[in-house]
Amino acid sequence: MSWRRPRLSLLGKFGLVSIVPIGLLGVVLAVQLGAHVRRDALSTARRSAVLVADLGIRPQLEGHDLAAPLDAALVDSLDRQFQGASVRSQIARIKIWNRDGTIVYSDDRDLIGTSPPVGDELRDALRGAVSSEISDLEQAEEVSERSFGKLLEVYVPLRLGTNPEPAGAFEIYLPYAPIAHTIETRTRDLYLLLFGGLLLLYVALFRIVAGASTRLRRQAEENRHQALHDPLTGLPNRTLFRARVEQALVAAREQGQSVAVLILDLDRFKEINDTLGHRRGDELLQRVGTRMRGVLRESDVIARLGGDEFGALLIGPAEDVEGSRAAAERIQQALTHPFVLEALTLEVEGSIGVAVYPQHAEDADTLIQHADVALYLAKEGHTPVEVYAPERDRYSPARLALLGELRRAIDASDLILYYQPEIEPATGRVVSVEALLRWRHPERGLVMPDEFIPLAEHTGLMKPLTLYVLNSALAQCNAWRREGHDLRVAVNLSARNIHDLTLPDDVATLLQKWRVPPDRLELELTESAILSDPVRACEVLARLSRTGVRIAIDDFGTGYSSLAHLRRLPVDTIKIDRSFVQHILTDENDRVIVGSIIELGRSLGLEVVAEGVETDELWARLSALGCRVAQGYFLSQPLPAADLLPWLSGLTGLSSAEVRAMTGRRGARA
Repeated sequence: MSWRRPRLSLLGKFGLVSIVPIGLLGVVLAVQLGAHVRRDALSTARRSAVLVADLGIRPQLEGHDLAAPLDAALVDSLDRQFQGASVRSQIARIKIWNRDGTIVYSDDRDLIGTSPPVGDELRDALRGAVSSEISDLEQAEEVSERSFGKLLEVYVPLRLGTNPEPAGAFEIYLPYAPIAHTIETRTRDLYLLLFGGLLLLYVALFRIVAGASTRLRRQAEENRHQALHDPLTGLPNRTLFRARVEQALVAAREQGQSVAVLILDLDRFKEINDTLGHRRGDELLQRVGTRMRGVLRESDVIARLGGDEFGALLIGPAEDVEGSRAAAERIQQALTHPFVLEALTLEVEGSIGVAVYPQHAEDADTLIQHADVALYLAKEGHTPVEVYAPERDRYSPARLALLGELRRAIDASDLILYYQPEIEPATGRVVSVEALLRWRHPERGLVMPDEFIPLAEHTGLMKPLTLYVLNSALAQCNAWRREGHDLRVAVNLSARNIHDLTLPDDVATLLQKWRVPPDRLELELTESAILSDPVRACEVLARLSRTGVRIAIDDFGTGYSSLAHLRRLPVDTIKIDRSFVQHILTDENDRVIVGSIIELGRSLGLEVVAEGVETDELWARLSALGCRVAQGYFLSQPLPAADLLPWLSGLTGLSSAEVRAMTGRRGARA
């Protein structure tokens, strides 16, 4: 096991790093202050010597010429001045020099009249500058001088009378011990103040940094928590949820356990937000998280993945497909109890998608993605819980590759339109043809729209794909009109299309481009497409209707608010869903529904089209019920444009019964 050196905290790093410069600063300041104290002490001593010279020597030498020996009276006077006990304790020796370097006075009589070698300090004094040096007489040759020990020699220039040039120099020996003591005492006091101040500075900085470090650490923890948790509910967010899933998969592989991911999406949450306001919407989200926690185990992870979407991570040997479905149903059961928000009672529903390791995925991203796919299937099928099924996955890598190929197919015009006629049973006249998209894939052959339209609806391809179909259908309509066939062409729209505010302008531009009358174009849409955003859909449909384009409701009867929207929408045609039409011969309820829709359409002045006419008996029964237009394989399968005109030519001049017989034979052969 390798030893790793523990990492220092920010505070520890500051403590180590800051003490070095502060220590260096202390040393530098100590050296500088020590030198300053020493210079100041020596300067004070020199000033004392100058003061002795100015007050005690110069006045007595005024009018004397230092070139000649001093008279006895002057020598006695100087002796009396410097031989006192108090003076002798402060002054070790005195000398007066003339300019020739001869000692004319000294407290040591033996030195008077001698001319010792002249040193640099004496020369400086004779030039007019005060100078000094420290002498150590402990090793002096003269034994009598060793008792003086260490001395400070100060040389002071003596200016007599008005002559600016020094007449000589005054040399005084001061005991160095008092000076050294002063230097030592003052230096010690300054060191104490300096290092005490630096210590206080270090402690103050350390406390400041310690406080800042604590705040930074707390802030970092808060930032880390905020980066990984939802601020509204306090639950883990998508980033942390994914990390927990990865950790759970690692443990599950080692222990042979299962891991399940559940994704919950609330139904019509946008409607709640828009109606009641975001504050109540936020409170509802918080309550949903609490409800989920109440029915799951402590070990399970609950996260808010964004918006009204929640995730749950279940770990354990029991988290197989059935166990995970049971947990999802518990969550659904918890949501069935009304939510009370400020005395307002709300009924909330949701859809849940489930994916389980190892059955559905081996890694975290794929497991979450497959739970998302299952959620989409649940919402699409209006079922409370769906478990991931590979065969129903529209978002497999192969499908995504198909999406990339679809983009290129639009650019290369590899998409073609087939046309399925809509016929009047009473007259046998073809009143319209519905344009149905097909893809001539170079490898897969003819690809049906249910394989690629759902992919386009969830990407940015839906608009260019719809414009491609509109352009192709109107171009074909223009060609038929030039050949004398005034056919109406119907084109299907998706929810994305009818929420696109630019669609009316695009349609008007294409109608003008191909010179097709607006009433020759019919746009079909489903009720569910309208209900996803009714306000915008109504606005777009109203603008389309004002251009003269016909509007048809496809799969009529399968929505839950058909009549409520029908009276507000600019609708010209309703198409009865095949699920009702195909059972009118055997199911009385379906027969009543179809008859009621036909009567409703007649009362509102709408054209009614019955879809899914597969047999002659259905054709006859619809005619008896008063249905004006029918569509289905009994009449004709979708045909390429090149085959439609010959098909129409075969109907020319035939009676209704003959048309019925011929189309029935063709439909059977097809």
